[in-house]
Amino acid sequence: MATSSESRRFDVVVVGGGNAGISAAARLTRRGVSDIAIIEPQAVHTYRPLLSYVGGGQATLREAERTQRSVTPESATWLRGSVTSIDAGRRTIRCRSGTVVEYRDLVLGVGLVPDSEAMPGIGEAIDEPAVTSNCLDRAAKTWELVTSMPRGGRAVFTVPRPPVSCTGTTLKPLFLAAAHWERTGILPTLDITLVVDRPHLLGVDDLDARLSARLEELGIRVLLDSGVQLHPGDRRVTATSAARTEDLEFDLLHVVPPFRGPSMVEESGLAGGQEHGLVDIDPHTLRHRSHPEVWAIGDGAAIATDPSGGGLRKQVEILVDNILAARTGDPLRDFDGYTVAPIATASHRLIAAEFDRGGTSMSSIPSFLDPLKPRRSAWAFDRYVLPRLYWNLILRGRV
Repeated sequence: MATSSESRRFDVVVVGGGNAGISAAARLTRRGVSDIAIIEPQAVHTYRPLLSYVGGGQATLREAERTQRSVTPESATWLRGSVTSIDAGRRTIRCRSGTVVEYRDLVLGVGLVPDSEAMPGIGEAIDEPAVTSNCLDRAAKTWELVTSMPRGGRAVFTVPRPPVSCTGTTLKPLFLAAAHWERTGILPTLDITLVVDRPHLLGVDDLDARLSARLEELGIRVLLDSGVQLHPGDRRVTATSAARTEDLEFDLLHVVPPFRGPSMVEESGLAGGQEHGLVDIDPHTLRHRSHPEVWAIGDGAAIATDPSGGGLRKQVEILVDNILAARTGDPLRDFDGYTVAPIATASHRLIAAEFDRGGTSMSSIPSFLDPLKPRRSAWAFDRYVLPRLYWNLILRGRV
């Protein structure tokens, strides 16, 4: 780990030490790239998909965390710090510490940050007693609020406009909470509203139909195409659509705020014309449209599909192949927009919907099985098998 104010040069620099950055660095290492730096400020690495299960009382936070050092490839250099700017023309990165880092190729796995301008008050609201969010590191609080929900209580869950890290994950807190309330017998007494800031749930017709039927079965009211205005401390939100404005009081608010790319991306001129500060890449090759030595994957990249951990594995494979192909002048591979939406619709049942950027199903299960049927086996794989694959194989560049 290095934190000094020196100038450094590496063959490949990876910005971001999450799933995207670590798995890309590990795979590059396995393909023979030995001079790699990873710039990441956090000392703790979190397997974020498990946070839904922490918020649903099915996992502990300890299971979702490892030290950043333990997941960083041994041959890579971890520069612990934050990037303040990138000069793509000069192939240099400036860190908050003052360190300047040069690169031959740059991989951006920068993720997303809450868009406080699009949702004013989110910073204050998340610390209110009745407000929580798995995606804002309050998963343990989510479970506390779910288990303390009073009979006859009111709950509001939100889904933001894109971009967001896996839209399917934004629905998990609602379904897992409803499963608990169903088990304890209070579900029929509750007033539950899902506010969705888009005209559909995921935009895959058959999947949306299944999810809508399940929401109706649970007695959950859904407001589509509705933005949310927070009233911190007032236990009330305002849902606004083109047709109506409605105040919703709550005893529990699980809010997923709108997100955007880190400001550094836009300020460094790497967002191009992309909305919300995403890295302006060709979504097929994952290469920057204006700077051929810059590449990006994951939530903060303009991949033109719904991001997900399952889809990221394919992105990492193609990214590494394309970086090496570009160096030798070989043709670049095409990323078809594959993604997966793992949605637990009950306590131990999950839909693992796979589709491309056009919304066409790309199921990996046998063709004679219904790919959109909630299955106990899919839940067990998502809850128990995937975390082990993540720590032992994915972050080591093996799959």
